[in-house]
Amino acid sequence: MKKIFIILVFILAATGISAQQDSTFNDFQKKAKQDFDNYLKQAEKDFSDYRDKENAKYEAFLRKSWEEFNAFDAIPIPPSPEPITPPTVKPEVKPTADPIPYAEIVPVPKLVVPPKPFHPIPPPVKQPVKRQTLDFPFFGSECKVSLEPKQKITLSDLSNNSIANAWKQLSGSAYNALINDCLSLRDELKTGDWGYYQLVKKMSETHYRTASNEATLLQMYILTQSGYKVRIAKTNNRLTLLIPFRQSIFEYSYLQIAGMKYYVMDRSLKGSTFHVCDHEFPREQFFSLQLDAQPDFDIVPTTPKTFTTERNPQIRASVATNQNLIDFYNTYPPMSEWNLHVRASLSTTVKSSLYPALKTGIAGKTQTEAANILLDFVQHAFKYQTDNQQFGYERPLFADETFFYPASDCEDRSILF
Repeated sequence: MKKIFIILVFILAATGISAQQDSTFNDFQKKAKQDFDNYLKQAEKDFSDYRDKENAKYEAFLRKSWEEFNAFDAIPIPPSPEPITPPTVKPEVKPTADPIPYAEIVPVPKLVVPPKPFHPIPPPVKQPVKRQTLDFPFFGSECKVSLEPKQKITLSDLSNNSIANAWKQLSGSAYNALINDCLSLRDELKTGDWGYYQLVKKMSETHYRTASNEATLLQMYILTQSGYKVRIAKTNNRLTLLIPFRQSIFEYSYLQIAGMKYYVMDRSLKGSTFHVCDHEFPREQFFSLQLDAQPDFDIVPTTPKTFTTERNPQIRASVATNQNLIDFYNTYPPMSEWNLHVRASLSTTVKSSLYPALKTGIAGKTQTEAANILLDFVQHAFKYQTDNQQFGYERPLFADETFFYPASDCEDRSILF
């Protein structure tokens, strides 16, 4: 009995110590969480204050005199000498290890990291906030952003004060959720920088139901808060965005500002003189036309086409691509750096039907044999036409486009290979 009593005393004492330790640990956890929450709130406040300060600077700059610039005419797409089409000769003997012809290695561009947003991190939402949303289609994908019908700025004219007053209205916290939603769509749809500009443009013009000056200013606001380098200009009572790209593009007029080309995004503007608000935002980054992933749009399959060659008939693939992706590629500005098309890769739509056929066709082959079979496929499974013959101008194709258009030329097949 005495032993049982001693054991009970020991258990009770140990339980008391354990309870005291649990209480101490819980208190520590609560304090640590409170300290971290306080840190986040202070960091958010500091960044929000910093953002408000920078937007206030921009508002003040908008009220000042805008600098005048003369526009340079758009650089036309340069003609590219096309190689003489070789005669087609049906081989009498099927070789098994042809040497691979030498081709210049095209450098693959480095990965471009999207800009970081220039806006405060939203606080945790304890209860769902009911917001009205703006729904709009974007290359077949239904998009939704936090934007109420009443959230509209109005420009009575294009005086500096009128534009600055509208900017002040946009800089309020009411538009923070909209910026977050736009950035989320950029990541979800894998739009890249060019696609993000197109998405913001589509959203703003849906909200205002027109390509208005108000829509352009909203685009400017969202892009600057998203971390992009962009300027706004006015000419002939119209606002337009000026965007500098990491790459050179054709068919867009441009202004030369601080040694950089800023392209006029509204191609309908024919004015030669622009008044520009040339004010930088902190850590602003250039737009890039590079695509580091294939955009993830809803799929509308194109009509399938069958691809094979006389030399390797064991490869026979019926391939369709995504019409929404083709439509998106059609918006891309013409550029000389066609090596950027390489990173975009093939769509999952094409890969799902093409890759099994290719794998079957090279099964059991040596590496050299397999490479030559694939080289034969990209060289002979497609009708050849120069870009001038097919489009009337030089136009390198994204890999998916090679399966969509009636014909392709040398650089298109290099990209696909």
